[in-house]
Amino acid sequence: MQSIIRWFTAGIALLAGVLVAPAPAAAATTLVYATFKGDAAADEELWLYQSTNGGTSYSVLSDTNFRGPTGVLRDPGILKYNGKYYIAYTVQSWTTNSTYFAIASSTNLTTWTNVATVNSGIADTKFTWAPEFYVEGSTVRIIASVAATTCSACFRPYVYTAQNTALTSWSGPVQMWGLGTNHIDTFVVKSGSTWHAFTKNETTKYIEHWITTKNLTEGWVNKGNLWSSGYEGPSLVRLDNGSWRIYVDKYTNGGIWTATSTDLNTWTGLSAVGCSGCRHGTAIPR
Repeated sequence: MQSIIRWFTAGIALLAGVLVAPAPAAAATTLVYATFKGDAAADEELWLYQSTNGGTSYSVLSDTNFRGPTGVLRDPGILKYNGKYYIAYTVQSWTTNSTYFAIASSTNLTTWTNVATVNSGIADTKFTWAPEFYVEGSTVRIIASVAATTCSACFRPYVYTAQNTALTSWSGPVQMWGLGTNHIDTFVVKSGSTWHAFTKNETTKYIEHWITTKNLTEGWVNKGNLWSSGYEGPSLVRLDNGSWRIYVDKYTNGGIWTATSTDLNTWTGLSAVGCSGCRHGTAIPR
């Protein structure tokens, strides 16, 4: 009976001169990538790039010339929240001591205003690097990598929690216990009841994958290395089809590389991203 109905419906359409075409495929969500360009003074400022093909290539959206309170901006993490864009960023070069990170906001991705500087809250701080946003429910957090002057190889990730919706007031640090020592550039996403952290081991120079089912700051277990050594600055974005895309900075000779995963555990090999001049940064849907 169903086949007869389909034949009858198709016949009516033909008699009426109607061409029934399949619905067009949905366009990929536009992604915005926030980054800086390098170690030279002229390159340590905020650049924004845009992708309309799922994040495999980017073109320049804006050279904002924004440098923050110190004149140096590196490793920007970007967030869209309450109708505004926010970036959190490192405020000194990797060779200069830094005891805090900074946050700026914008309504148009072009003009930026600093809204907060957040002290590390760690005694004898030497470096405060790569603050990354992590949002769960209505709570906004930042994960930053902090090292002290009193020890070597002692970078650790710490969590800071926003105390207001303007993101101008922040809690003191809470260490991500169990993640080990000397890890930088920690980026966290949650899938189901599992938190996934992607972080660079600054001793081995590998990106590592860690998980916990307890909470953001406890119970972390190392699931192993990803790809080869010589990458840093991992960041993730969820794609339209539900899969994940990771970006990493091949700091050894420049360039952003990417891989994808459907479950955050098994990843494709890395491939180069068309994003001229891009370094460590973060992508979000525009």
